[in-house]
Amino acid sequence: MALAGGYRRCTTTLLPAAVTSKMRNTLFASTAPMSTNSSSTMELDAYARTSKNQYAAHGHSRHLLQSSMERLAQRCDFEDRTSCMDGAPRRRRHIVDLGSADGTSTMTTLQFAVTSLNQATDEGPIPLHATFEDHPASDENKLRSTLDQHDGWFKRNDISRDILMRSFYEPLFQPESIDFLMSYICLHWLDSSSSDDIAAWKRLGIDNDHTDLLRKFTQVNETSAPESVRRHWRTNLAHCHLAKFLALRAKEMRPGAEAVLVMVGHPHGFMTPEDGGPSPMTRAIIRCIERGDVREAILRQTIVPYFLRTEEDVRAAFDMTANIEIPVESAGTSSTDAGLIAKPGALLELIDCHSFETITAGSDDDDVIGGAFDLFWSIHSNSVISSGATADELDILKKETRRVFYEVYDAEEGISSTFIALVVRKAQGSNGAHDATCVNTALVPTSSGRFTIANGMSAAMGQFTGTYPNVLPHLTLV
Repeated sequence: MALAGGYRRCTTTLLPAAVTSKMRNTLFASTAPMSTNSSSTMELDAYARTSKNQYAAHGHSRHLLQSSMERLAQRCDFEDRTSCMDGAPRRRRHIVDLGSADGTSTMTTLQFAVTSLNQATDEGPIPLHATFEDHPASDENKLRSTLDQHDGWFKRNDISRDILMRSFYEPLFQPESIDFLMSYICLHWLDSSSSDDIAAWKRLGIDNDHTDLLRKFTQVNETSAPESVRRHWRTNLAHCHLAKFLALRAKEMRPGAEAVLVMVGHPHGFMTPEDGGPSPMTRAIIRCIERGDVREAILRQTIVPYFLRTEEDVRAAFDMTANIEIPVESAGTSSTDAGLIAKPGALLELIDCHSFETITAGSDDDDVIGGAFDLFWSIHSNSVISSGATADELDILKKETRRVFYEVYDAEEGISSTFIALVVRKAQGSNGAHDATCVNTALVPTSSGRFTIANGMSAAMGQFTGTYPNVLPHLTLV
């Protein structure tokens, strides 16, 4: 169904049935931005073990990835033909995965993407350079080891590669250097490097007369979290952080380049169980406090720094992107371009945005609820550690949280999980960054199957249009 703004709503719901047995252990979080003064917000080793069947969220957005690869192939074919006419060598395209974690799911998705790309091109396999990004607190050696296991595949497909250990909430690449980027199940994590005191986020929207509310929740999407807190997080954190991410990437994407982004959405059974109560972690901490096994300060200080968005939240954040200013020094351009490149997000177009549901649980050969708990604990336990919990308190809380899982969730149905998928494209813009060469030409498909072709000459000469694949003989000036 077409909606205003150029995107479609397409919701896929997988109800508990035989089909859900193929989707056990769906990934809840791939990689998380970390605070500047700590290790990962997740327990990475445990996470790597428990997310082995995380691929359902990737699979249900695969059609978006395939379509994006087909459009990239068309742009590459046109650019290669024009560069060949000028005697220029074929350009190696730069593709990026943001939040690669240990690389296991990334490689499966990348292999599908490259196959789709090369099947759609008329000019033969496309040389690529792939960058795998993750936060510096993550395990670079584990990621490198996974990639090295696929060294033969990289060579056969003429793909060079590198690893970038930096947060994706900061500038990463040169302006207009990226041909395609993807990020799977990361962007619900907020930019925790933006604050030296993440625990203070829990107090947003709570005045000094109502600090007892801090004992009711550990994550803001819980039904027990005050609406005032959730509203502050949505407006002042979640929207702003996603808009910042998109604006940064807009500066780095070439005209016509696309990004496929998938994140955990709301509602999710981990935070909103079907019985309407708080999350298993919050229940467990409250019980342990009541028994005298855990200090109340742990509950007051524990906050998980992610926000689960709805489709409407994602669209609202996207609308903010056009007004995000990127400092000139971050953009890497001359001061004469400052007024033109300060808001690169204004060049982004929202191509698709939709939600879908999967089931989170252990795999068929596991204890179904136990597997879901292991995944949950690997994601959330570091937030308890950051609150100051001792080793004894953490052990007690882990056991109690496991008990809550078996009380709250049904092994036959698993845990309902929502994901949001979106595709954005950078449109052609006049920002002084192009020269009048075919190599920098952008080929942007239109709904009619024709293409808008524009380069640095467009400001003076207008735009060219043509029909693919026989574009060159049929260019007309409009």
